[in-house]
Amino acid sequence: MIKIIKVIYEIIIFKMRNYFTLENGGERVDIKYDNIKKYSNFNIYQKSHYKRYEFANKNIFAGDIVGDMACGTGYGSVLISEKAKEVVAVDIDKKLIDKIKKRYKHVNNTKFICMNLLDLKYNNYFDKIISFETIEHFEESQILNVLSNFHNSMKQGGMLIFSVPYMQKNDYVARKMGFHKTFLIDENKIKKWLFKTKLELVSINYQNYQDHQIIDEIEKKDFIIITCKKN
Repeated sequence: MIKIIKVIYEIIIFKMRNYFTLENGGERVDIKYDNIKKYSNFNIYQKSHYKRYEFANKNIFAGDIVGDMACGTGYGSVLISEKAKEVVAVDIDKKLIDKIKKRYKHVNNTKFICMNLLDLKYNNYFDKIISFETIEHFEESQILNVLSNFHNSMKQGGMLIFSVPYMQKNDYVARKMGFHKTFLIDENKIKKWLFKTKLELVSINYQNYQDHQIIDEIEKKDFIIITCKKN
């Protein structure tokens, strides 16, 4: 009974938060780029999310064309745009895309596009693709299609950086929220996906909610961050 009450409470809180922000019940964070330097004021979800973009940004170089797939509220796309030549930020939520287009209309080298990643139509276009907390939103049978689309969208030698929850259980709370479709993702499962989609593993890193840092060895793993490339 206590567990059910807790779940109902969490859902109510998520819906209230979504009413006032673009967070979609906790599935994305709403950080405005103007507040990006106020890291100490971020909540634990914002800190982890920001640190993933900070990690990716170290691999972005002048002249890069970058795809930010499942871009969410767009602040990370704008962060990347400070170094990249062009950023194409894609999300399936049209209302979200319409709002962040207005929010960041002054950012000339970033395009915000509404598109399903299963329908991604770019060919040898991107130098880098970033996609954080994305593929778990698809059925496992669809994940190879998404990764293949990323592969096809990148230039030869292009780099893909993506993250997923580490070994997330398909429990009552997860099913009730209804966002995630694939669970229990670990290193071996990801390696098989990469092999099948002809992406070469470069590095495996981890992140947790305790310190949010992205490192190659960690005791408690909340997220796994993969860097791979197209040869």
